[in-house]
Amino acid sequence: MKPTDLALNQALGMVAAPEGCEHLLEMPLTPLLQNHLGTVHAAAQFALAEAASALSLQREFPTLVDSVFAVVRGSQLKYRKPATGKLLAFASPDDFTRGNLIKDLTTRTRTTATTWVELKDEAGNICFAGSFEWFVARADEQTK
Repeated sequence: MKPTDLALNQALGMVAAPEGCEHLLEMPLTPLLQNHLGTVHAAAQFALAEAASALSLQREFPTLVDSVFAVVRGSQLKYRKPATGKLLAFASPDDFTRGNLIKDLTTRTRTTATTWVELKDEAGNICFAGSFEWFVARADEQTK
C-alpha cells in the first residue's frame, strides 16, 4: 500500500509528486490544516513527513514492499520555519539502512531502518527536518 492510499493522508490532501521531481509528496495548505496562526499545523507536517519516510523506503527497496511489516518506532525532528503554503516532502534512507536492510532481513527476522526527511515550502525553505526509525520484520514472522 502506498502512503497516499491511506484515508488519513488523503484527507490531509497528500499527493504524489509529479514524475521526475526530486521530492516525493506534496501537501497543500488548506483550512483543515491551518493552526491558530494560519500556518500548517505541526501534526499535519508530521503526518506528511512520516508518509514521505515510508515512501522513500518503498522506492529504495521495492522487492521488500509485499514481504515485510513496518511501523514507525521513533522519530527525532525539528520544526524550523513556519509553513505558510504548500509543502514538498523529501526523504531518503540513511547510508546504514541502504547498505544493510536487505542483508539484515536475510539473516534475521527483524531489524530497523532509518530515513531522513525534510519538508520545504515552494521557495525552498526548510520547514521541518528529522529522521524516522522504522521497525521492520519479515511479514511471515507477524503471523506467529
